[in-house]
Amino acid sequence: MYIVLRSVVGTTLTFLLFLSSSIAQPTYEANQPYSSYWFINEFLQWNPEKDPHAKFNVSHVALKARFVDSSTQLRPELSAEPSIVSLVPTYRSTSKHPSQGFQTVEEYAFPFWQYIDYFVQWGGSAGEGLIVTPAVPWVDAAHRNGVKVLGTVFFPPNAYGGKEEWVREFLRKDEQGNFPVADKMIEVAGYYGFEGWFINQETKGLNETDALNMQAFLAYYQQRSKGRFKVMWYDAMIEDGRVIWQDELNHHNSGYWQKNDQKLSDILFIDFGWSTTQQEDSHQRARDLGRSPWELYSGIDVQQRSYKSPVNWKGLYKNDKPYTTSIGLYWPSSTFNIAQDKQPESVYLEEQKFWNGTVLDEDVPAWRSKEWKGFARYFPARSVLSELPFVTNFNYGLGRFYNEKGKRLSDAEWHNLSNQDILPTWQWQVDTTKLAAAFDFNESYNGGSCLRFDFKQKDEEVFVPLYKTNFDLQGNEKIELVAKGKGKLKLTVNFANGTSKDHAVEVTEKWQLFSFKTLDHTSERIVKIGIKTQGNVGDFIHIGQLAVRAGTHTKIARPTISCESFIKGDKAEVYLHIESDKNGHHHNIYQVNPDKSKTWLGQTHSTDYYLPALQKGASKTYAIIEVVSVAKDGSKSKGTTQKVYWQ
Repeated sequence: MYIVLRSVVGTTLTFLLFLSSSIAQPTYEANQPYSSYWFINEFLQWNPEKDPHAKFNVSHVALKARFVDSSTQLRPELSAEPSIVSLVPTYRSTSKHPSQGFQTVEEYAFPFWQYIDYFVQWGGSAGEGLIVTPAVPWVDAAHRNGVKVLGTVFFPPNAYGGKEEWVREFLRKDEQGNFPVADKMIEVAGYYGFEGWFINQETKGLNETDALNMQAFLAYYQQRSKGRFKVMWYDAMIEDGRVIWQDELNHHNSGYWQKNDQKLSDILFIDFGWSTTQQEDSHQRARDLGRSPWELYSGIDVQQRSYKSPVNWKGLYKNDKPYTTSIGLYWPSSTFNIAQDKQPESVYLEEQKFWNGTVLDEDVPAWRSKEWKGFARYFPARSVLSELPFVTNFNYGLGRFYNEKGKRLSDAEWHNLSNQDILPTWQWQVDTTKLAAAFDFNESYNGGSCLRFDFKQKDEEVFVPLYKTNFDLQGNEKIELVAKGKGKLKLTVNFANGTSKDHAVEVTEKWQLFSFKTLDHTSERIVKIGIKTQGNVGDFIHIGQLAVRAGTHTKIARPTISCESFIKGDKAEVYLHIESDKNGHHHNIYQVNPDKSKTWLGQTHSTDYYLPALQKGASKTYAIIEVVSVAKDGSKSKGTTQKVYWQ
């Protein structure tokens, strides 16, 4: 496994040793589907009809449109043009990246989609494959939050096995003058449902002819993709074919981004060694080329130390806001690596420090500030919440168990970002001396987590904004809240006309559903939803669900299912195929027990789902699977069952 950019060549083995020594390596069953990866020739020959894993790697979640409403921003003066791209690696290796999640909570899950605009599934190596598609759970979660997703094409440094011939295979033309690899890149992104590719060419030994061919390749890709698919270029290869990192946009590398009046790359990732002067020069050169400087992403390497990494904030922020380029984060998932026990609670604490900012509690050199500024203060939170219905159970994308309406249906750990809800826009805009706000991974209403608010000051009401919204009301909607605990609680709805309305609820120690009609708010627009709460020190309140939906439930038909099973002892791997009507948003999968109770096995937005370990039923000859389709508003179909036989 060679996952390196120039600045981290010397640290990669340290990272790999850390992984192998501190985290148990997972084992997978024989028929486990994996995300796709290829060398060039394999890529050109790929056919989804001949790839048994392909159907498990398709995202069925469309990219949501985003908006930024300055009236509800923490800082209304911030522009939405500056952006962030996040490069997150495949979980442990290029070749063993499960298609649809894990059976453990000890994997990374990302909760701050509202601050990034692009997600890159970083990977590839000389020993496994050069071209890596993003895993479908990441695509689903990103799309649900309006974030574009890119796969990776990685040509490694020669010292890590890179070969000039691989680059030339990539750039080869056919007899008609087409670039077959470019066409295949567009085909694969379209089939799997992501937005394009990050090209990282770090192999030395190429020449000016190769450089010109690369520029022609990028031009061809742009022409063929017609704006539908993006390409991100990495600052390594220069105009004569050599690999010399520039740490800025200049005449040596700008030809891969913009050539005369032709756009070759949509965005450019600038290597990590930039200075403030180089940032300012890059900004001006972008404008001179007729491009937005916010389409340049200046790299910050946080692979090893996360928010403890030194950063030249003066080159990124001025007058308390971005002023030169956008930001490229390399390996921000290192919050997981530095977390003490790799459990969701400790990882989320590190994640909050990374995105919200923190002051280091360790000694640093005199030249370096102890403040990690983070990003939440400098980038307005994006939102996709402009269409109804909206339902969230505050599912983080993993769980130690699975509940439905507070009832435990599984005690097995799971991790699948495809099932992550849209999480609160603001995490958390609250005075922490008065109230502690967090996800609770030991309780839930539906799924594996919920919100928890702990009181720190007696009987002082605190407002906690949760979601930035753009909901136009017709007057027949319901706003619903599921909560429990001890204390006072109000659901607060803010409207575009500057007014707000509080809905008081009486919480008890058991989950309760509270519902409020919007008859008095026809033609109004909800721009923010939050809560007001107060209680005694030591008390706490759980929020399990928040919903805004029409007064009537969606009708949804029973799904059709089929199974292909692989029997081994008392367990079976199962490939499950699901067909549902147009209202089927996602599907819950259960095993039906002899007493007619159900054990939750998984949830999917896809037509195809993999079950790794179905247990033989009490009959000793078969197990019963049931699939229930669920609409966007939470309405459920009747279940469809099928027996899986042991022969």
